[in-house]
Amino acid sequence: MKLTFLGHAAFLLETEGTRVIFDPYKSPDSGGYAPIDLPANVVAVSHINDRYHSHTGQIVPPFETLNGLEFPAVGVVSHGLRFEAVPVFETPERLAGDEVTMLHLRSERLHLVHLGDLGHILTPEELAPIQGADIVLCPAGGTPTLAISECAQVLQAIGPKIVIPMHYKTPRINLAILPLETFLDAVQPLGWAVDRRSESTIELSREQLPSSPTIICLEPCR
Repeated sequence: MKLTFLGHAAFLLETEGTRVIFDPYKSPDSGGYAPIDLPANVVAVSHINDRYHSHTGQIVPPFETLNGLEFPAVGVVSHGLRFEAVPVFETPERLAGDEVTMLHLRSERLHLVHLGDLGHILTPEELAPIQGADIVLCPAGGTPTLAISECAQVLQAIGPKIVIPMHYKTPRINLAILPLETFLDAVQPLGWAVDRRSESTIELSREQLPSSPTIICLEPCR
């Protein structure tokens, strides 16, 4: 399994011969990130936000678009992969109109979770489908997604082996969110290792999972 951090909340997952793009942003509307002009088999979006999470107009067709908000309880199968969604909210108030999802899938004996725009502590019912996941892609820029003060609690409850931060402030995003360092300071009490990398892509396998939870920081490549 190969995972590439494209920028903001967008990732390219290559697994079992399938290319999946999660939560594509729109360029240049989102800031300075380059267009995601890549081929894909599947584009999976956690919710509809054309500027930051669900813009498919720059991806090379053909591809199938999957909207987590429309998934049945059993998920959706595309190109041999089962995509599932946990309904959550972007804000702690859980108001109508704030609905988003956490997307997750299993492939190559790994369970990967994209937390999307999660904005609150998880209930036991929301946590159950993703608890013990191997890899978690976590918003790390604070509100309007998960508050920095709540990141450690959510991650500890999930219990992943690898956390990859996303959705944080860089010179190429025009949102008023916090930089990566703020997230790393907030989760430091967990005592988890931090692996800073200069590359954008990571190869993942069950055999190579770290023995203890590790935060792996990738460079956005777009």
